[in-house]
Amino acid sequence: MTRFLLLAAASLLHAPATALPPANGGSVTQLFSYRLIDPVKFREGYRTHLGWHAAHHDRLAWYAWLVEAGPRRGLFIDGTAGASLAALDARPDLAGDGADFAATAAPYARPVDIETWQLWQAPTTATPLEDRKPGAIVDAFLLEVPPAKAAMFERRVADLARERPAGTARLTWYRKLRGGGAPTYMVLLSRETWADIGSGGGPFPTMLASVYGASEDKLAPILASIESVSNETWSYEPRLSLFPGGTVSP
Repeated sequence: MTRFLLLAAASLLHAPATALPPANGGSVTQLFSYRLIDPVKFREGYRTHLGWHAAHHDRLAWYAWLVEAGPRRGLFIDGTAGASLAALDARPDLAGDGADFAATAAPYARPVDIETWQLWQAPTTATPLEDRKPGAIVDAFLLEVPPAKAAMFERRVADLARERPAGTARLTWYRKLRGGGAPTYMVLLSRETWADIGSGGGPFPTMLASVYGASEDKLAPILASIESVSNETWSYEPRLSLFPGGTVSP
């Protein structure tokens, strides 16, 4: 969706190693965030805009969430996952998309950011967004790592993941391709209920230990290389989401 592509340009920062794409062939996730001015009118307008995408046979999947807890509580996030960079350029009628959004939903929200991420397959245990099977709740962990420590961080996380036991936690790792000032990673824990937190642990260190069966000595250098960690909880908005070939939910 073309929203505010003239947002202040962000630098292409951390050049990641090539990630293996998920089964449907795309490894790029693009997220847009907004601060809602009039939530009721925004939702009405946004659903109308999703109808525009359905009518134009958009081949991308569009998801929506509300940030329920964390530093950005109240933020509306939407975006697509499992795409390629070429597919983002090949969306139908980009100018018409932007014009329709400006007329239907934009008057009731203020744009905050646009982020582009790439799937990091090595430590990932599941790809629900890329597979179009989103969870009802997402716990999002945002990590910043100093550039000088990024290579070591990635190597140790990949080594940790190679030894992981079989489990049920759905953990997806991404590297940021655009935006920010340091190598940045997003880890999404997808779940259906609060009880599901038990399968993935609580705070980030506990989650790593639980999901990968990691010992303290293996976790210590990974955690020491992380400059900052923030955590948010997102609730999925099925009535504000759209899959290719589908219609807007009633």
